Amino acid sequence: MAGLGYRNANVHAVQGVAPNGNDLIVTFQVEEGPATVVTDVSITGNMAIPTQELMAQLPAQIAGRNFSQARNRNAAQVLTKYYADHGYYDARVVSSTVGAANPDPNTEQHVKIVFRVDHEGKKVVIDRVLVTGNTHTKESAIQKAVVLEPGELLKATDVYTSEQNLYGSDAFSRVDITPRPAGDGPDPSTRKSDVIVSVEEQPSRVMSYGGGYSTDVGLSAFLDIRQSNFRRNLWQLGSRIQYSQRQQLVQFDFVNPRFMPDGPKRFSPLTLSLMFQRDTTVTRFFRSAFDKGTSGIVQRLDANGNPIDVFGQKVQNPTIDRIAFSAETSRTISRKSRSIIFFRARFEDVRLAHVESLLIKDLLTPDKHTTISGFTTTFVRDTRKNCAAKFTVLDTIAKGDAPDPCRYNASDPTNGQYLTLDYTVSLRVLGANVGFHKIQASYNYYYSPPRLRRLTLAARLLVGAGSVFSNANRYTNSGFPFLNGLLPVSERFFAGGANDLRGFAFEEAGPRVVIVPTGTFRDSSGKQVFLNPFTVPVGGNAIAVVNLEGRIPVSNALRIVPFYDGGNVFRKVGDIFHSPAIPPGDVNLTNITARWTHTVGLGLRIKTPVGGEFGIDYGRLLNPPRFLIPQQIGPPALYILQKDHIHFRFSQAF
Repeated sequence: MAGLGYRNANVHAVQGVAPNGNDLIVTFQVEEGPATVVTDVSITGNMAIPTQELMAQLPAQIAGRNFSQARNRNAAQVLTKYYADHGYYDARVVSSTVGAANPDPNTEQHVKIVFRVDHEGKKVVIDRVLVTGNTHTKESAIQKAVVLEPGELLKATDVYTSEQNLYGSDAFSRVDITPRPAGDGPDPSTRKSDVIVSVEEQPSRVMSYGGGYSTDVGLSAFLDIRQSNFRRNLWQLGSRIQYSQRQQLVQFDFVNPRFMPDGPKRFSPLTLSLMFQRDTTVTRFFRSAFDKGTSGIVQRLDANGNPIDVFGQKVQNPTIDRIAFSAETSRTISRKSRSIIFFRARFEDVRLAHVESLLIKDLLTPDKHTTISGFTTTFVRDTRKNCAAKFTVLDTIAKGDAPDPCRYNASDPTNGQYLTLDYTVSLRVLGANVGFHKIQASYNYYYSPPRLRRLTLAARLLVGAGSVFSNANRYTNSGFPFLNGLLPVSERFFAGGANDLRGFAFEEAGPRVVIVPTGTFRDSSGKQVFLNPFTVPVGGNAIAVVNLEGRIPVSNALRIVPFYDGGNVFRKVGDIFHSPAIPPGDVNLTNITARWTHTVGLGLRIKTPVGGEFGIDYGRLLNPPRFLIPQQIGPPALYILQKDHIHFRFSQAF
């Protein structure tokens, strides 16, 4: 009660026995009494900064409200920080209360709050920054990590930031930054101070290793070496070697956390990565798309389980070899709105080998050797926040005022926006064998109505488009010449599943082609089987998706989420707005021409004991796409996608 301004309140505890005779009832009787009200606020002891300027920094109205010791303490801390930010490193502000004008405990008490500035002193100017304790790290690297510069004002926030930067490098077990007087300054209102940066280094190289066994990759082992003080410059270097019977990986990465300036006393990092990967479990990548049409059979095998081609000749198992190099940095546009632009250069060479046994060999062959070399620019603006926090009277007492209920929250926002813009270009002049460019934009919006704060309305718009301007006719000599102009497989747009179009299974939306199996096929028991023609999603050069959700709380642990998902993946941008005329009987054009789809559904969000939510979504596709599958005799068969799907996740859909 005293924390709420009732300093003369009395609280009595009355004990009693419950009617059952076994339980104790405790009743607290409160006599509030008159409130203590602040009638005036003043600041004394300030010589360098005007009173009016200091008054404007007070975090909340104090005069005219009930007395709160926590509010006064917070205000004194704000004034102390304001002094420190202006170079008055020694200044301290304390609050005191001038007694009530009327001491009668039965009438309202009036008090005056006085903020007294102690040790205002002079502005402190940094003379030298001295580093001690470093036996391995270069002094220049430490000087660059701290944000304290000779000739600048000494500020407590800069001292704290410098300590955090050094601890964040993982090169030091102890960091201590202390000022030491160094005489008078160049003018009477300042004094000089040396800053002593004392560090204690710790081992900067960490090695980890291990191994195991899984049914996916067989026996495996890995070795990981990390260096947090590479070349004594506080750079980070890492290497990882991973070997198994079916996968091999060699990876190197380098991080310079202070590559170039990114605003006042901040830096943008530079990240370099080089990787080689070989994967002989390549057939696993194709199962989700056409399991239903082929009973899980993805390649031709003989009676002994060895891969064979369409003629029954033994061939090697398929492999993917991937070499990738990337360099990335960023630039902050606005810290308030978390607006950042990322710049990335990359080179990637992917080669598929020994694909003769795969059912979709003809579909993979045009892109079995793909080299991408170019640049990517990404802009991100993130104002997502959760404003559903509730505070008790005890929170108000502890802080003096009710805290701001809104906090940044990317996983479960109730208000705000999230925008990403991404542009990628690959150029043959830089070594690519496919020249293309594409752009993708995603905009998320979250809103909670003022009178229904627990309800969250969420919406997302996702659009993307791309085109190939070099080596676009890769499918001319394949069985799918109508796929000319498509982006490389790794760069195409795909959709379907728990995170976008919930009326589809994973990546089942968009254009499809028909595969007619030829050769000998066997099931998991080795028995020879016959496979019917089936369809395969091939992605597209354009995407448009709209998501709408209402996140409605039923209890503290459960929410229901009605939703609508609309859109599709399209072969080209023009198909989004106008479907082309399809000649009667043109199976291929029918199957690769996508139309806008509509999905409605209902989801549940269940809070878990470890934090976060477990989500279950049921989506019903109102207008499932239809595809034609040619038959040896008679007209093509009509294949209609399944309407109903259930998805599980440990996060929101968007």
